Amino acid sequence: MGLSFTVLGSGSSGNATLVSDGETHILVDVGLSGRETARRLRQLGMEPGHVSAIVISHEHGDHCRGVGPFAKNLEIPVFMTEEAFDGSGLKLEERRLRRIRPGEGFDIGGICITGFSVPHDASNPLGFVLEKDGVRIVIALDLGFLSNLVLERLRGADGIVIESNHDERMLKVGPYPWALKQRVMSRRGHLSNDSVAHYLTNDFDGRAAVVVLAHLSKQNNLPELALLSAQRALEERPGLRARHTRLEVAHQDKIGPTFRY
Repeated sequence: MGLSFTVLGSGSSGNATLVSDGETHILVDVGLSGRETARRLRQLGMEPGHVSAIVISHEHGDHCRGVGPFAKNLEIPVFMTEEAFDGSGLKLEERRLRRIRPGEGFDIGGICITGFSVPHDASNPLGFVLEKDGVRIVIALDLGFLSNLVLERLRGADGIVIESNHDERMLKVGPYPWALKQRVMSRRGHLSNDSVAHYLTNDFDGRAAVVVLAHLSKQNNLPELALLSAQRALEERPGLRARHTRLEVAHQDKIGPTFRY
């Protein structure tokens, strides 16, 4: 078996993705509550104690608030940057903390993980490439635009989890204060449906069997809008072999499908 991944939940209230090779089980972000993370893992038939490691993208609560409660009585190492740890307020024993840096790969049970810098208003935030036996999974959440580095890391991916946070029109006319709208739309904010559509039409290499649209805003997006925008973008690609690519939308309140490679 190569790799599989399952989005346990994704949205403005919490994000968590399970990546596994059948023996090693890695949680990328634990932004759901500890109890809810454990409950959703058990829905997949996995006990929390079987998690091999936790990897954190950045210090915002919707990506790390559940780490302490979830791993309180478990000997699970937590991988994150020094800056993310300092900003998170997490209380972790030094022996369990593994400090990582962008661009430096590390191995967890035979799964190679490399963090890469993403443009977001956090302390040294990361996306992740997870690889084993030629299978490449890329997770890129919370980023204001697709930099050249991010585009490079997305190339060659067999599975992609990428944020499609907001519909620009909904955001502009929605209830957020103007300052918050500006933050979300900035180059250190979040990707819009239009940004993802532009990527799928112009930069996506067509390799990935599945692209999961994640981190949808409850106030400023709809699953139907995100999916329709991405579908149209793939259809408009000139002469591409992306017709086999499956599009999925991740939800805040339920587990997504498991994709195996």
